[in-house]
Amino acid sequence: MTVSVTDLGALMRAPGGGPADPVAFTTVVDPVFTIGPKVHGGALQVVTAHAAVAAVERPEMVPVAISSDYLRAPEPREVAVVATVVKRGRRVCLVDVVVTQDGRDAVRSVVTLAEPDHGAPRHSGVPAALAAMPPEPTSDAVPVRDSPIADIVHLAAAVDMSYDRSSVPVLTGERGAPETRFWARPVDGDPDGFFAILGCDLSMPVVMNLGLLGWAPTLQMTTYLRRHPAPGWLRARTTSSEIGQGWFEEDHLIIDSTGAVVAQSRQLALIPDTAERPQEEQG
Repeated sequence: MTVSVTDLGALMRAPGGGPADPVAFTTVVDPVFTIGPKVHGGALQVVTAHAAVAAVERPEMVPVAISSDYLRAPEPREVAVVATVVKRGRRVCLVDVVVTQDGRDAVRSVVTLAEPDHGAPRHSGVPAALAAMPPEPTSDAVPVRDSPIADIVHLAAAVDMSYDRSSVPVLTGERGAPETRFWARPVDGDPDGFFAILGCDLSMPVVMNLGLLGWAPTLQMTTYLRRHPAPGWLRARTTSSEIGQGWFEEDHLIIDSTGAVVAQSRQLALIPDTAERPQEEQG
C-alpha cells in the first residue's frame, strides 16, 4: 500500500474552544515518514504547517516561513498538535504551533502565513550547479528506492527521489565536497507547497560526503515556501559553509520544473555521534 505525503495533513480537530482559543488536533505519523527509528524533521514541519493553515482558515494563505525548534524525536504514532493564532492580519498571520507526544513537547514552531509569491522574479541567483540540472533525473541518477539508503530513509515509499550521482561520492566509499543534488516528487502526483516543505529536509546530511556518518540530529530549522511549485520534478541543491567539530549548518535550495525557486531552508545540526574525532579528543 502506498502512503501519500498528503496523509501528513490528516489532522483530526478536537472539539470545543472559541475563535480566539488555541486549536487542538491529533494526527498519526506513519512509520514511512522516518529516518531510521526517528520521525523525519521535515515531516514534522509539514504537520505543523497544516495545523497553522487549519487554525487560521484563510485558504489563500500558505506557510511562507516556518521556524522550528526540535526538542525531542517523537515515535511514528499519534501526536497532539496545538495551534495558537498570535496575529490575524490582512496580509500576514502568525501562528505558534506545538507538537507533543505523551505529554512532552517534541517540536515548537512559529509559522508565518501569507499569500505566496507569483510571476517572474525581479532577480534570480540560482547557482549554476542547480540551474544546470535537467528537469528530470538523468539515466545515471541514483534512485533512493533502489539503493541501500532506503533501509534508513523510509520516505522512499512516499517520495520518488534520485540523487545526482556525482554529488554523492559517499555511496561508493569515496569522499567529496559537503554538497548533494537531487530530484524529488510525490509518488502519487505532482508536488504542492507542503511537499516542497518536506523537500527542504530530504537530503542525507552533507557531512556524510566527508566521511562523517550517522544520525545528525537537527536542533533548529527554518523553511521558506516561496511559491506554489509547477507540475513535475523538484530539483534541489544542499550545501554547508561551515562544518565544525560539534555543529554544522545545512541549506536546501529547491527549484521546480520551470527553474523557479519554490522553497529553501537552513538548519543547525549536530555532527553525527559516530563521526571520527581529532586525535587529541580521543580517549
